[in-house]
This record gives sequence, structure tokens and C-alpha cells, in this order.
Amino acid sequence: MSSNANKSDKDISTDTIMADAMMDESVIAKYLDSHPDFFQRHASLLETLQVPHGAGTSSLIERQVAILREKSRDLEEQLNGLIRTARGNEQIVTRLQRFTLELMRAEGIDDVIACCQDILRSDFNADFVTLRIIGGDDTMHFVSADNKILDQFDKLFKNRKPVCGRLKEEQQTFLFKKNAESINSVALIPLCGAERLGILALGSEDETRFHPGMGTVFISHLGELISTSLARFL
Repeated sequence: MSSNANKSDKDISTDTIMADAMMDESVIAKYLDSHPDFFQRHASLLETLQVPHGAGTSSLIERQVAILREKSRDLEEQLNGLIRTARGNEQIVTRLQRFTLELMRAEGIDDVIACCQDILRSDFNADFVTLRIIGGDDTMHFVSADNKILDQFDKLFKNRKPVCGRLKEEQQTFLFKKNAESINSVALIPLCGAERLGILALGSEDETRFHPGMGTVFISHLGELISTSLARFL
């Protein structure tokens, strides 16, 4: 009799505690967080437990499965993105290798210019390619060192880093001449050795092709390769 009474008192005490807990949902949430195996030990609750989901409802397990599927899709998309990036980088490395070999075969400045024109257009999808080499007279690919237009590119040479975006009208005309009006975005790459060697300009009809926020590591490598090749002949 005493044993039954104690058991009854224990049940009442437990019921009272649970009733008090029901008054504060945070207590329940904290308890479930501390006992992640709760629904394994009380699997029958999952048959009646409902969790809002969109326009209808689903069981807790179904909701968990939906969340896991969503995370799986996100991870799959991230993986696919990494694969696409890796393939793109592989193509860039292959093109860069070809470009490097062609520059190594160059026997003069004319060969360097021809290599840049051909490969940068065909392999790197530039609509227009311009080289302005500093030295000599103001001819087709050359600009004299005392030409005042070079003052507008002082910052480019000082920073020794490519810049992308739109140019001033005078700059664009100097670089691209009769094609200037067709160009809506430009990548400017300084060509430098011990001193200023020139400017490589890539022009595009697409205004989003070269923009200020794009990465410039790759075109920096192009500039270094061309600078090294030009320095052999200047």
C-alpha cells in the first residue's frame, strides 16, 4: 500500500512538473535540445506531432527530411560550382600556356604584337586588342615618351595593376582609334619592366565584360608575360 502511494505521489509530482513546464515553451525547447534522442524513445509521438510547413502540415520526420534534402541540394550546387570553376581554370591555364609558347617564339616586336592580336582575340574573347608601346615616333603601335596623353595613364603605371571599366573619351580614342565608339568596356594592363614599356588594352562591345569589380589576377599575368617579351626587343 505504501509502495503504491509513493508511486502515485511520484506520478503526481511528475505531472505537476510537466504541467509547469507546459506554461513555458522555452523550458520544453531547452529539454528537447538537451535530449536529442527524445523522439527515438517516444516514437509514437511522431504519429500525431504536426509541424507547420508552407500551406499545409507535415510530420516532424518529413520536415527534417525536407530540410536535409534542401541542404543536400545546396551542397550539390556548391560542388557543381566548384567543378565548373575548376574546368574554367583548366581552360585558362591551357590557353595561357599556348600564349606563353608563342611569345617565346617571337623574333621581334612585330611578332609580339601579332601574337597578342591573334591569341587574345581568339582564345580570350576580346573584341578589340590594342598595344601602345612607348618609344620612337607616334605611329600605329608606338607612342613617343613625351606624348602628353600618357599623363592620363600615370596612375595606371604608378600602381602597376590592371583596371577595368569605362574610359574617358580621349583615352578610348587614343587606344582604339576608329573602333573607339564600338567599345563599351575596357581592361587596361600596364606593361612595365625597369621602366614603362607600354599599355595593353582589351576592349569589348559588352559593357559588362570588363567591370571594376572583376578579378584581375589572370590579366595581370598576361601583362607580365607581354612585358617580359617586349623587354627583349626594346
